[in-house]
Amino acid sequence: MTAPQSEVRVTGFWAAREALRHRDFRQGLYDEGSALMSSVIVNLHGPAHTLRRRLENRLFRRETFRHWEAVLIPLSIRASIATHVTDGSVDLIDVARDTMMRIAADIAGIDLGESPQRFALLREIMADLAQASTVRHFTGDKTQAIARGQAALQTFDDEFFAVAHTRRRSLIAEVAAGRQAPDSLPRDVLSTLLLNQDNLDVPLEDIRREIAYFPWVGSHSTSTAFVNLMDHVFAWIDTRPDDLHQLIEDAAWLQDFAFESLRLHPASPFAERVALADVTLADTTFVPSGSRVVIEMQSANRDTSVFGIDAAEFKPRRRLPDDVSAWGLSFGSGFHACLGQEVAAGIEPDGGAEVHLYGAMATMAQLLLRRGARRDPDHPAVRDESSVRRHFRSYPVLLD
Repeated sequence: MTAPQSEVRVTGFWAAREALRHRDFRQGLYDEGSALMSSVIVNLHGPAHTLRRRLENRLFRRETFRHWEAVLIPLSIRASIATHVTDGSVDLIDVARDTMMRIAADIAGIDLGESPQRFALLREIMADLAQASTVRHFTGDKTQAIARGQAALQTFDDEFFAVAHTRRRSLIAEVAAGRQAPDSLPRDVLSTLLLNQDNLDVPLEDIRREIAYFPWVGSHSTSTAFVNLMDHVFAWIDTRPDDLHQLIEDAAWLQDFAFESLRLHPASPFAERVALADVTLADTTFVPSGSRVVIEMQSANRDTSVFGIDAAEFKPRRRLPDDVSAWGLSFGSGFHACLGQEVAAGIEPDGGAEVHLYGAMATMAQLLLRRGARRDPDHPAVRDESSVRRHFRSYPVLLD
């Protein structure tokens, strides 16, 4: 792969959205981690991406979201709280990361079982995979980070993927023989890919990387977003204590809080693409073929011409143009929009849906507020000052 020779930065909302959607810009964020990200859906481009996306979209449907939101998310957060609570105190980062890891593992098709040691192993594997896959932003020894990631991927294969693959192959064979009903198959990405492996001509190695991708990206990005949401919720309650009861009871309002927090704090402050042809954006920005396009997500999400003069402030339910999402561009846009955005944030209400989907962030926030979650005055949250993103190293809260 030829290294890009120049860099073009995009900051305004409309130009950023156009760049995210442009068919002549391929994903570029994971180039240095290609040993682990090659052929993963987020890294595919063109017809291969369209086919994989169309297939996995069959799983990410509203009836599946309803099941996850009603059953999987509450079970996962209760298990995570039970694991980490000590003397009525728990760290939001531990709870959020473990909850989202359980959810993402279930969605991917990883059979965790009940063993705490097995879950701890998966958490360690995913930490190494996350660092190696996004090694472009790593300031340490990148070669060692990639080596740890490759070792973690092999451990993932030995301890998790091989078992899950064998089980699903057996279930698929039972369905094909008529001994099991089709709806007995797990509703997960691995089953979906295996059922269609021959049609897509996807090697098993690519499926393994795809299944390993879901838990780390789901747990790390969404847990960070959730802690940022709760920080805004607590700050809101500090100045408006009478709103606490409404927040506890009104998941739709919490969802608006989640949308606004996501807009202000995208998972990555920038996205990257590589131009496959000369492109001139609508704002006249010229992007030469082969150049790296750096899309400044945080700047785009705070564009005052779109979000108002108070764009940098936390203001749920702000008035927006009809074609602008409340979360801005934090889930991407177009054909590379995040597959899991509705799992994390739900669906923007349109008045016509029979069941309102609030998403994991609002659902978890409501469950914690109902448990009396509040900041621990003796142990304040600690920001991660080494990151340009809004990360916390710890965020202790008290529970009733």
